[in-house]
Amino acid sequence: MKGVPLRIELGPRDLEKNQVRMVRRDTGAKMDVLRVDLVEKVKELLEVIQRDLYDVAKRKLEECIQKVETWDEFKEALRLKKLVLAPWCDEVEVENDVKENTKGENEAGAKTLCTPFDQPELREDTLCFASGKPAKKWTYWGRSY
Repeated sequence: MKGVPLRIELGPRDLEKNQVRMVRRDTGAKMDVLRVDLVEKVKELLEVIQRDLYDVAKRKLEECIQKVETWDEFKEALRLKKLVLAPWCDEVEVENDVKENTKGENEAGAKTLCTPFDQPELREDTLCFASGKPAKKWTYWGRSY
């Protein structure tokens, strides 16, 4: 049943009542629907389920992101297993230094993951969290687990 967003049940009593029972996978909510309304109700409910699943995933992602500006804040966010958004000078050597300086005994070093299209404001005086050089952009960092 995993991956099936909506289950439709049809039993003898449902046939007598000319209805079906729909069950949401994400919430377990059950609802009885007349068979003549089934197609329209399924379309509506699938849109609601999609929106709800998206909203939950987006909220969980946002809770995992921590915006930092200093090396100490960066290390603490990594320790908490956060996805880190930090100002970066966009230099490969600095990324390599970060990777080397964040390796743990059984942990991979942190690396750049992606650069968001929608960049937070980058003030002219913003410095790279790792090198202290002028930052060129905000970038997501994290460890591979």
